[in-house]
Amino acid sequence: MVDEAQIQARLTQIHNRIQWLADAEARAAWVNGAAADGRFWPEKLKLLDEADALLDKLEAGILTKK
Repeated sequence: MVDEAQIQARLTQIHNRIQWLADAEARAAWVNGAAADGRFWPEKLKLLDEADALLDKLEAGILTKK
Protein backbone atom coordinates (compact mmCIF):
# COMPACT_ATOMS: atom_id res chain seq x y z
CA MET A 1 0.00 0.00 0.00
CA VAL A 2 1.31 3.38 -0.98
CA ASP A 3 0.78 6.27 1.42
CA GLU A 4 0.43 9.06 -1.11
CA ALA A 5 0.66 11.84 1.49
CA GLN A 6 4.02 10.57 2.77
CA ILE A 7 5.37 10.20 -0.75
CA GLN A 8 4.19 13.68 -1.70
CA ALA A 9 5.79 15.11 1.44
CA ARG A 10 9.10 13.40 0.70
CA LEU A 11 9.00 14.55 -2.93
CA THR A 12 8.51 18.11 -1.68
CA GLN A 13 11.52 17.75 0.62
CA ILE A 14 13.62 16.39 -2.24
CA HIS A 15 12.50 19.21 -4.53
CA ASN A 16 13.37 21.84 -1.93
CA ARG A 17 16.81 20.35 -1.28
CA ILE A 18 17.66 20.06 -4.98
CA GLN A 19 16.50 23.66 -5.49
CA TRP A 20 18.71 24.81 -2.62
CA LEU A 21 21.69 22.95 -4.09
CA ALA A 22 21.07 24.45 -7.53
CA ASP A 23 20.82 27.94 -6.05
CA ALA A 24 24.08 27.41 -4.14
CA GLU A 25 25.79 26.27 -7.32
CA ALA A 26 24.48 29.27 -9.24
CA ARG A 27 25.65 31.69 -6.57
CA ALA A 28 29.04 29.97 -6.38
CA ALA A 29 29.53 30.25 -10.12
CA TRP A 30 29.55 34.04 -9.83
CA VAL A 31 32.27 34.13 -7.18
CA ASN A 32 34.07 30.85 -7.93
CA GLY A 33 32.78 29.46 -4.65
CA ALA A 34 33.11 25.94 -3.36
CA ALA A 35 29.81 24.71 -4.80
CA ALA A 36 30.93 25.60 -8.32
CA ASP A 37 33.24 22.59 -8.45
CA GLY A 38 30.43 20.05 -8.72
CA ARG A 39 30.64 18.78 -5.17
CA PHE A 40 26.84 18.65 -4.91
CA TRP A 41 26.37 16.37 -7.91
CA PRO A 42 26.54 13.10 -5.94
CA GLU A 43 23.86 14.29 -3.53
CA LYS A 44 21.67 15.61 -6.34
CA LEU A 45 21.92 12.32 -8.24
CA LYS A 46 21.04 10.38 -5.09
CA LEU A 47 18.02 12.59 -4.50
CA LEU A 48 16.91 12.29 -8.12
CA ASP A 49 17.16 8.49 -7.91
CA GLU A 50 15.10 8.51 -4.72
CA ALA A 51 12.49 10.78 -6.32
CA ASP A 52 12.31 8.48 -9.33
CA ALA A 53 11.73 5.45 -7.10
CA LEU A 54 9.05 7.30 -5.13
CA LEU A 55 7.27 8.31 -8.32
CA ASP A 56 7.33 4.68 -9.45
CA LYS A 57 5.75 3.65 -6.13
CA LEU A 58 3.17 6.39 -6.41
CA GLU A 59 2.30 5.41 -9.96
CA ALA A 60 2.05 1.73 -9.02
CA GLY A 61 -0.23 2.58 -6.13
CA ILE A 62 -2.47 4.69 -8.31
CA LEU A 63 -2.66 2.05 -11.02
CA THR A 64 -3.60 -0.69 -8.56
CA LYS A 65 -6.48 1.43 -7.22
CA LYS A 66 -8.18 1.63 -10.62
